[in-house]
Amino acid sequence: MTTVDDLARLTAGADMHSTHSGAALGVRALRLVDGPMGVTGGRLDERDIALLTPCATALAATWDDALVREVGGLLGEEAAEYGVDILLGPNLNLTRSPLSGRSFEHFGEDPRLAGALGAAWIEGLQSKGVAACAKHLVCNDSETDRHRLDVRVDGQTLHEVYLAPFEAAARAGVWTMMAAYNKVGGVHCAEHPGLLDEVLRRTWRWDGVVMSDWFGTHSTTASLTAGLDLEMPGPARQLGARAADAVRAGEATRERLEVTAARLAELSRRTAVKADPRRAPRAARELLRRAAADAFVLLKNDRSLLPLPSLTDGGTLAVVGPGAADPVLQGGTFARVSLDPRVRTPLEALRAEAGAGRIRHEQGTEARDRVPPLAPLSPVAADDPTQPGFTVTYHRLAADGTPSAPLFRDVRNTHLVVWFTELPGIGALDELPSEESALVRASCLLTPARTGTYDFRIAGTGSVTLRVDGESVGTGGSRALPADVMGALLRGEVTRVPVELTAGRQVRIEVEMRLGGGRRAHGLSFGGRAPVPDGLLDRAVRAARESDTAVVFAGVTQDSSLESQDRTSLALPADQEELIRRVCEANPRTVVVVNAPYAVDMPWADKAAAVLLTWFAGQEYGPAVADVLLGRSEPGGRLPVTLALRDADHGALSTAPDGDGRLAYPEGLLTGYRHFDRHGIRPRHAFGHGLGYADIRWRSARLSPGTAGDTATVSATLRCHGDRAGKEVVQVYLAPLDAGRETPAGRPEQQLAGFATARLAPGEERCVEVGLDPRAFSEWSERGWAVREGCWEIRIARSSRDVFQRFAVYVDAEGRLLPGPGAAPADGPGRA
Repeated sequence: MTTVDDLARLTAGADMHSTHSGAALGVRALRLVDGPMGVTGGRLDERDIALLTPCATALAATWDDALVREVGGLLGEEAAEYGVDILLGPNLNLTRSPLSGRSFEHFGEDPRLAGALGAAWIEGLQSKGVAACAKHLVCNDSETDRHRLDVRVDGQTLHEVYLAPFEAAARAGVWTMMAAYNKVGGVHCAEHPGLLDEVLRRTWRWDGVVMSDWFGTHSTTASLTAGLDLEMPGPARQLGARAADAVRAGEATRERLEVTAARLAELSRRTAVKADPRRAPRAARELLRRAAADAFVLLKNDRSLLPLPSLTDGGTLAVVGPGAADPVLQGGTFARVSLDPRVRTPLEALRAEAGAGRIRHEQGTEARDRVPPLAPLSPVAADDPTQPGFTVTYHRLAADGTPSAPLFRDVRNTHLVVWFTELPGIGALDELPSEESALVRASCLLTPARTGTYDFRIAGTGSVTLRVDGESVGTGGSRALPADVMGALLRGEVTRVPVELTAGRQVRIEVEMRLGGGRRAHGLSFGGRAPVPDGLLDRAVRAARESDTAVVFAGVTQDSSLESQDRTSLALPADQEELIRRVCEANPRTVVVVNAPYAVDMPWADKAAAVLLTWFAGQEYGPAVADVLLGRSEPGGRLPVTLALRDADHGALSTAPDGDGRLAYPEGLLTGYRHFDRHGIRPRHAFGHGLGYADIRWRSARLSPGTAGDTATVSATLRCHGDRAGKEVVQVYLAPLDAGRETPAGRPEQQLAGFATARLAPGEERCVEVGLDPRAFSEWSERGWAVREGCWEIRIARSSRDVFQRFAVYVDAEGRLLPGPGAAPADGPGRA
C-alpha cells in the first residue's frame, strides 16, 4: 500500500535538476534543465555545449508562429537527445517596462502576440516528447527585489494582459507551469489559491503540473492547499516530509497528495517517448541562421542604402564597434548556453563573404563587460600548460585557516564557476560550517602579448584574493544574499585590480575564494583585459571616412540583461553613442547595427542612413547579419515592443517596489503601444514597424463576418513587385467605440487581435487571412469574460500606426458582427 510518506516524497525535487520516482504510482524520476534560449546542462558551465537560439524577443519579432514552432521543435530534439524531460521555458511574462533586466526572455509587450508565439514554441517542443514549463506565473515582469515584490494589479488587467499568455499556453496543452517568486495582491504566487486553484484548475481546467521557481516556496500547508504540485529544487524545504506531517496533522489531505502523484504520473507518461535523433548539425545551423535574419528589424533605410552592393566587385567597407568581433548573443541568467567555439562573429562572416582585403576593421571603443572573459589572454592550466583555461582545486580549511591538500582537481575554461548544493571533493554546502571552512583555488599561466596595465576583475560569494606569482595584489568578494541566492551569484560586487605585466614574461595567476556553508549555492567570477590601445575612436573615424560605406556594430553587454537586476537606463554606453555620431559625420553612408534585446535610446538615429535592430539573435548571428547586410536574406522582423523618443514616454518605466515591497501597475490595460496610442504620444518607431527590401504592395482588404460563436475573417491582398522575394506581416487591431465613436473610458484606443505572416515570391499575389474569434471582442469583469456589445472598428495594418483599411462593425452580445456605417479607407498609399 502506498503510504502518505511515499506520496509526499514526490512533492519535492530530489536534487537541483531532478525529481523523485515512485514506481508503484507510475512516476519516473524526471530531469529538468533551464531554458528557453537553449538546453542548458545541469552543470551550468562551458563544458555543456548546446545550440543557442534567438531570444524570445527576437522570435517575437518574426511574428511567425510556424517558424517559432520549428525552433521549439529543434530544442525538443536536442533536449530529447540529452535525456531531458522538462525544459524550463517559455517565459511568458510581458515587457511591461523596457528596463526589465530579463525582458530578452519575453515575447514582447503585447499579450496576444506573446500568447500566440509562446504557444507555438510549446507545441514545437512538446511534439518531441519534452515538456515545456511556462514561466513565471504571474507578473514577474521585472527583477528588482523579486522575492519581496508584491504586485498590485486590478483583476481586469491581470486577466486581459498578464494572465492572457499563460491562458494561451494552457489552451495549447502545456504540460507544466512554474509559479513566480513574487506576490500578487499580498500572496506569494507559489501559494496563491486564486491563481493555482481558481484560475488554472477551475477556470482553465488545466491538468498539468505546477512547480515552484527554484527556492521559491515559503510554506507547507498554504502551498499544498493552493495547488502547488512540486517544490524545486531538492532536497525538500517546505514540501516532501513536511507535506506528510501536514497530512498527519490534519492541515492537508491525503487526497491532495494523490492528485499530485496522478499529475506526475501523467507527466511521466507524456515524456516517456522522445523524438528520434535530432536533425543534422548543418540543418540546425541553417534554421537558426534563418530565424535570426527573420527577426532583424530594419528601422530605417534612407536612399535604400541596404542591401550593400557586392564587395567582391570593388568598394571598401569600414566595420567598426566592439560588437563586430565580440557580439553579445545571450543574457546573464542561469539559462545561459555554452557555445561551440566555432561560432562565427559578424566580422568573420563579412570577411568570408566579401574578402578580408575589402574590409577595414576598428574596435572604436573599449568593451564594457562587468567581468571580461579571460580567454582572449590565452590562459593555460597551471599544472598542465597543454590545456587552455585554468586548474581548479578544492580544499578544506583547518581551524587556523590552513588549506588541506587538494581534494579534487579540475580544468575549466570560463570566467564564472558556480556550485549548487555541493563542492567537488568536499561535499554538501549545507553541511559545511557557516564560517570559512573551504577554499577553492583557480590558477593559470599567462604570457602577455603587450606590456602595460592589465585590468583584472574578481567577484564571488566568499572572500576572494587575487595573486600574481604568489603575491597578493587584490581582494574582494561578498557573501551570497540569502533572499535571492540565484541572483546574488550573477550580480555580486566586482573588484577591479590593475596589474602591470611585461610582454613575453610568463606569470602565474591565482584566484582563491574562502567560503562557508549555510548557503544553497556559491560562485566565483574572475577575468581580465589587456591594455586598451590609444586612439581607438580616431582610428575608427578615419577608417569610416576612407571607406565607401561604414557599418557600426553597437549594443549592450551581457551584464545589461541580468537575472535579479533591472536596468536604470535605456541608453547605450556613452562612448558607443559618440562612436556612432562621429562615424555618421565622417561617412553619410553609415549603417548602425544595434545588438540589444530590448528598446534602447537612439538619439543618434537621424544621423544614420540605416538602422538595423538585431536583438540577442543566437549562435548564427554573425552569418545572419552578413546575409541581411549583403542582401542574401530579407530583414524579416517587425517590432514586438515600442521604441520611444524619450524614456519618460513609456507608460510604465519604474520597476522598483516601495518600502513595503509593493509595486503598483497604475497604467492598467494601457501597456506598451496602448499607452502611446491612448495618450497621443508619437513613438520613435511604432509597435509592429519594420521595413524590408522587397517591393510588396497592399492592393485591397476585405471583412467576412462570421455567425454566432464563429470566427470572423479579415483578409488583405498583397502583391510582390520587382525581382526580390519578400515578407509581410498583416496585423489586425480592434478599437472599441462608444456612441460618439470615441474610445470608452479605461479601454485601450486599440489592441492587437490577430496577425498573419506572408512570404511572397517575385510577381506573386496572395490573399492573406486573419481570423477573429469572439474572445477578441470580449472584456473581463468579476463575472468572467463577456463580449462587449456595441460599435467596433477593425483596422488592418502594417503596424500600430500604419493602418491600411478600417471596417466599422456592430458586435452583438453573442459575438456576431453586423454591418456598421461602412468601411473607411485609411490615409496614405497601399504600400508596405
